Amino acid sequence: MGDKDNGLDSGGVSNAQIMRSIGELTGSVQALHQGLTARIEDMRADIRRLDQASNDRMNRIEDNLTDKIKDQGDGINKRIDDLELNVGDKIKGLGTRVTALENEDKKIIEKVAKLSALGGGVGGALAAAMVELIKHIPH
Repeated sequence: MGDKDNGLDSGGVSNAQIMRSIGELTGSVQALHQGLTARIEDMRADIRRLDQASNDRMNRIEDNLTDKIKDQGDGINKRIDDLELNVGDKIKGLGTRVTALENEDKKIIEKVAKLSALGGGVGGALAAAMVELIKHIPH
């Protein structure tokens, strides 16, 4: 009967040995698959951790920048308010000075008018006195 009767193929390997080798190979492939799957899951977890850490860092940077912008905005607003107050005070002071100068100008105009009137009166009296003197001088 030949090799087929004793369970050997033409190469001298039994079917049981082939089946066992296939089983071992299948087990090795399954173990390799499980190992690769575990490594892929580890990589995914690492990527998630890196992504979360990156997001946390970006959030901290955004919060920090927002705080700095707010602080600078508050400072700028205070400076603007101070400038407005200072300019308002200066304008008010100028208005007061202009009013005082206008009042002084009115006083000077009144004095000039009084002096002019007085001078005119004195001049008129002198002219009248001269006329009278000239009238009484013998010719």
